[in-house]
Amino acid sequence: MSEADSITKNAKSNLAFTLLDLPPEKRMHMAQFYAFCRIIDDIVDEPGMSEQERHDALNRWAAVITGQIAPQAGIETEVRELVSTLNLNTAPMLELIAGCRSDIHPQQPKTREELLAYAYKVAGCVGITSATVMGASEKARDYAIALGYALQLVNILRDVAEDCRKYERFYLPLEDMEFFGVSHDDIRNQKYSYKVRQLLAYEAAIAEKFFGDAEEMYQKLSVEDRNALIPAQAMSLIYRNILTKMESDEFRIFERRYSVNNFRKLWFLLRARLGTVEFPSFPGISDWNFFKNKNENNEKK
Repeated sequence: MSEADSITKNAKSNLAFTLLDLPPEKRMHMAQFYAFCRIIDDIVDEPGMSEQERHDALNRWAAVITGQIAPQAGIETEVRELVSTLNLNTAPMLELIAGCRSDIHPQQPKTREELLAYAYKVAGCVGITSATVMGASEKARDYAIALGYALQLVNILRDVAEDCRKYERFYLPLEDMEFFGVSHDDIRNQKYSYKVRQLLAYEAAIAEKFFGDAEEMYQKLSVEDRNALIPAQAMSLIYRNILTKMESDEFRIFERRYSVNNFRKLWFLLRARLGTVEFPSFPGISDWNFFKNKNENNEKK
């Protein structure tokens, strides 16, 4: 097993799950790109590194992907070969590094525009490169960016409490918090209130808009591009389901971390493969004893 495969498998992420749909070579390439993204994120977030060590590690990766230095054996070589083999434009990858670097000294976005500028770097650029690695054409770029915005906004909503508690980070725009009368101490103290619910509902509506924009763009793409982007569509379904869970539960983000179990992920992957064809859901499945306890345990994780 390559180092990229090991990183992807151990991460147990939603994206890693959706890669099951890809043919072996593309799955290997996406595993390499995912591993790169995971490492860049971990450099910034994992404990045990000084600020300078974080900057140095990010600088090294920027030099590796642009060919300024020789890669070390292992994941560096795998990522560099990925860039070379697919002739990837490294600009989005460098933007990702810059976006993650900004989290070393996080600054809360004051406006929606500032938040989207950050989301473009850490999510939109991931989408742009992922679309290329999966075999989509340049026409999928706007779709990838819109979906990246939607996924990032869901992540921000879901992780409001954790980002504050672990990193003292606030990603919700300051102007939105002020408009709804929510203070930083409300988040720090995990104050679940009507004002907080209204703020989160507003942010969720914006995420929904980006999901809708992405879906509209997806339907206008060629059959070849749509087929290449099936894992991305599965991600859209998974994260939209997470958003729906938060909305129906009135955003109790201080009490639980919303997720989707593997059974439903597999269903969403199948739905993405089948496109817009509507099939009956399983409305009573959560009441079956076999699934009930398992699902409840997954939701607690």
